[in-house]
Amino acid sequence: MKSTNQLWNFQQYAGLCLTTLLLCFILTSARFARTNFSGEWTLKKEKSKLIPAPGQMRMVFDQLKVMQNGNELIISRTSQAPDGQELTMEEKITLDGKESVNNFFDGAVTKKSTNKWSANEKELSISSTSTFNRDGKVVTIKSTEIWENAGSGELTIKYTSSTPKGEVKDIYVYNKM
Repeated sequence: MKSTNQLWNFQQYAGLCLTTLLLCFILTSARFARTNFSGEWTLKKEKSKLIPAPGQMRMVFDQLKVMQNGNELIISRTSQAPDGQELTMEEKITLDGKESVNNFFDGAVTKKSTNKWSANEKELSISSTSTFNRDGKVVTIKSTEIWENAGSGELTIKYTSSTPKGEVKDIYVYNKM
């Protein structure tokens, strides 16, 4: 028969081992948790890098409202149209790597997107193909957005697009409102 001290030592040891395993699991889960981009964001033009692209029409979105829930990302992008009116575009993207299709401007523009998380799930890469009709011709624009939340209330989106008129590379920096 074991003494009470030996039994007590075994229980302490087992409890310490379980506590250590639980702590390791919690710390590892938190470290590799998928970034959540939810929030309202405002563009910081002084930190952003918008490279001039002659002959290119581009929309710079001053505000983003992002809702991320499970495998769904809803992005509401707000800018000013050339006539000065506020323009908001909303898109829904699935975060499981499957294709998402969004239509803008009463269906005149179709945007098909897929995404991929970085290995540590801190960056989200969204690859898109947008098609529309201009002067009787179908125009295709391919783009990639790499989203990174620095954790300090700052969201960086590295944007690259390839159009018939050339390539555009911008970096947008947003602060959480």
